Amino acid sequence: MLPSMYSGVSGLLTHQERMNVIGNDVANVNTVGYKQSDVSFKEAYVQTLRSPAPGTPGQQVGLGVQMGQIAKDFTGGALMQTGTASNFAVSGNGFFVVSDPSSTQQYFSRAGDFVLDVDEATNQTYLITSEGRRLQGVMGGPPAPDLTGMTMANMQDIVLPANTTAYSVGMDGTLYVSINGAAPVASGRIALANFDNPGGLLAVGSNLYQETAAASIRAFTNPGETGTGQVFQGYLENSNVDLANEFTDMIITQRGFQANSRTITTSDEMLQELLSLKR
Repeated sequence: MLPSMYSGVSGLLTHQERMNVIGNDVANVNTVGYKQSDVSFKEAYVQTLRSPAPGTPGQQVGLGVQMGQIAKDFTGGALMQTGTASNFAVSGNGFFVVSDPSSTQQYFSRAGDFVLDVDEATNQTYLITSEGRRLQGVMGGPPAPDLTGMTMANMQDIVLPANTTAYSVGMDGTLYVSINGAAPVASGRIALANFDNPGGLLAVGSNLYQETAAASIRAFTNPGETGTGQVFQGYLENSNVDLANEFTDMIITQRGFQANSRTITTSDEMLQELLSLKR
């Protein structure tokens, strides 16, 4: 068999995988807080016919292509004003911390489309995701808690006390609560998690990420300080998918797929010519 046929097959598989990534990006063009993925290829294997030596060039033949990496692009998306008090957006670096109340598993997200959820037993109100995971930070005040140096173990659910009539959140994450119509009082602070390498986060779906050793979470700081982004209430962060780039990549990927198909077809024609020599 001609090695070029196997190279062509590897090209078909990798370009199909790239098209899958592009299709997912386009499908999530309107997903709140979604981050697009970038695909890179790398040479698969090389057959060395003759090693390079002084005065003698080497002879090496490649044996196809394979996926290099599929990396998330964590650049910020445009902020869209909604006017809804429970909607939040991050401008800059950082992720909201959310927790599953049943398992206490903590996740990270850029999607701030929270809704209010009242616990009938305590009459307390939580800010939750569409799957019921609760927004976290640190409660206390006044004054608002200082998150500097805190870790994930310090995080707790953001709670609006019973009889809360109004609430607001500052760009530094400070939660102001008005009870029974009284003047707003600082009652907590929403936390934003920052990482040395956000690309090391593990995407688990539903706009959520899990921490890994590769991500390397930093000690917490207050939003707006030491490289941590700010919180905007009444806004949502749009997807950072650029449709112009996606459609361009789609055309390039399609042409690459067609070219590799032609490689297989041509190799097959060469084999057919070889077999016809017996006539």
